[in-house]
Amino acid sequence: MKSQDPDQEKTLKVLHWQVLSLPVGLRVAMMKGTADRSAIALPDFLEKGYTLSLVNYKGDVRIKLRPEDKEQAASPGLGLMSVAGRPMSFRTAAAVPFAALTMFIPTGWVDLFLGANPQFRKIEQLLEEETNIVTCRLGRRQLSQLSSALGVLSEKEPPLLPLQNSTLALLEYFLCNRHRSLLGVSPTSDIDNEDDLSLIREVESYISEYYCSDTFTVDSILKKTYTSYHRLNFLFKSIHGMTISEYIRNKRIERSKEMIADNVKSISQIAYEIGYSSISNYILAFKKVYRITPGKYKKQMDSMA
Repeated sequence: MKSQDPDQEKTLKVLHWQVLSLPVGLRVAMMKGTADRSAIALPDFLEKGYTLSLVNYKGDVRIKLRPEDKEQAASPGLGLMSVAGRPMSFRTAAAVPFAALTMFIPTGWVDLFLGANPQFRKIEQLLEEETNIVTCRLGRRQLSQLSSALGVLSEKEPPLLPLQNSTLALLEYFLCNRHRSLLGVSPTSDIDNEDDLSLIREVESYISEYYCSDTFTVDSILKKTYTSYHRLNFLFKSIHGMTISEYIRNKRIERSKEMIADNVKSISQIAYEIGYSSISNYILAFKKVYRITPGKYKKQMDSMA
């Protein structure tokens, strides 16, 4: 009797998704590990909406859109958007280090925050066809953000705000709308007038341009906008869930994380260039945001290169 192919005797190893709810109203499902002859199906959120899946891996991975369809070649560092609930899965034929983040975007959230976004309306039209998906390639910066988001999987109590920041940045990149906030007003915000929203957009733009300068301070924002510190804090907490100082700190730390991933400058050089006069203060701030020191993060990035 002919012996059975050893490969056929292997049991499919299925990686499991960890699902988290973000304060802004999105849900994310994440997984990271080694897929050994796996069929990794997208999680079913049991609601109407859209899913944006961001995947990275080393090896051969293929995509199967429907059970009756043929497998299609995929590529590492890929973003794929589809209608929630459609049967899309990733297939591997050998052991492959695989990482993925799938964000679920409910239709109500889309109507509230993306209803006026022409880029998203174009995507919706494309996704009306049953077999359509919309894809994009992730750059080095986006892969760094994806890695940062997936880092919470090792945490007993995952920090939701840093995860939310990375998730929204990836969504914004996917929609090719980098120069305006996709959030608008938070679901729990009391802000409902255009003057306050215009002020926040002005301050966000000013921060994005000058936050790395060593002469940049919150006081410089107050003088430029003729606004009180208490009012700005209220607006930033309502929209971003953090104070303006925390928002600036996170911007600096996110930028430093990208610079570390670029592997061009030392930790002390990076700290100075993003506006920190004290390396110890920078290390404390980095650890507070990402639960790891910049030195350890650099070692992790070097080991993955």
